[in-house]
Amino acid sequence: MFDLMKEHQLQELHYVQSDDLNAIVAIHSTQLGPALGGCRFVPYSDPDSAALDAARLAQGMTYKAALAGVPFGGGKAVILYPEGEFDREALFKRFGQFVQDLVGRYITAVDSGTDVQDMDIIRGQTEFVASSSVIGNPSPHTAEGVFQNIRMILEDELNIALDRSTVAIQGLGNVGYTLMEKLIEKGVTVIVSDKDSEKTRRVINEHGVFVAPVSELLVEPCDILAPCGLGGIITPDLVPRLNCKAIAGCANNQLWNEETGDLLHKREILYAPDFVINSGGLIYASGRYQGFSAEQIALNLERLPKTLAQVFSESHKQDIPTNQVAVTMAKEIIEA
Repeated sequence: MFDLMKEHQLQELHYVQSDDLNAIVAIHSTQLGPALGGCRFVPYSDPDSAALDAARLAQGMTYKAALAGVPFGGGKAVILYPEGEFDREALFKRFGQFVQDLVGRYITAVDSGTDVQDMDIIRGQTEFVASSSVIGNPSPHTAEGVFQNIRMILEDELNIALDRSTVAIQGLGNVGYTLMEKLIEKGVTVIVSDKDSEKTRRVINEHGVFVAPVSELLVEPCDILAPCGLGGIITPDLVPRLNCKAIAGCANNQLWNEETGDLLHKREILYAPDFVINSGGLIYASGRYQGFSAEQIALNLERLPKTLAQVFSESHKQDIPTNQVAVTMAKEIIEA
């Protein structure tokens, strides 16, 4: 546990067990404010994998908050999916009690496997919730931020018009599906994949898009590959097989490791660091939590492509990978 904390520079790592609840809360930093980050509720192969995911995601949330200009640190929670039948309401009620025990050092929100209804249950136990029905679902704002950055990459970096571009989307969750709809509306040719056959049937029926097998989507010829599922999807072994000009998606921790960023840079595949472009949901949730107006939140969202352009500029100037540039920029803000 301490090795994991040292590797990912965590301030705190909490394990909680109560009846069906087995949860992990990782707090990476509270330097800029309370740690804010979603609560995941998806199956993991083992508790160590869940803890590693929480640690990496918490670290990414710190960088995301710093570059988005919001006064929060980074945290993440993972609830291990129980075996057999369980009482979902009781589970999230107990988790809410644990969040309250942290007395504001960690503020939770929706993430993979959780929804606003779950957050409402948590909110019955604690005020430290940033995406209950009172605040609203941040997912559409995450999709909007990624869409705006994809448009910037296509038009400013690749010199390709939106309606002449092809984007391959891996993963059709709440954010990925909304991103797909935004791109289709602008005339983008979209290729998608998802392990859930119900979702792929829906996109065929509603939009008539091409659905690729999950194993093939990542190497489909396209202008932009948009990973919108779980993390670690871009591996060193995959990089030589990629047929895209850029990678820009909604998923967190898309790169398997730092070496992967080096390999993408050497292949001149432009990588938009996930914690730079997918912070729209954080901007919305944190803004609503602080009582910001819709106009102020929209203004903050509009700044995301400018930050990404700065990352690209420094990467070109210094000839170093974009993920390294973005981490350095975030650390400079945190340590200032």
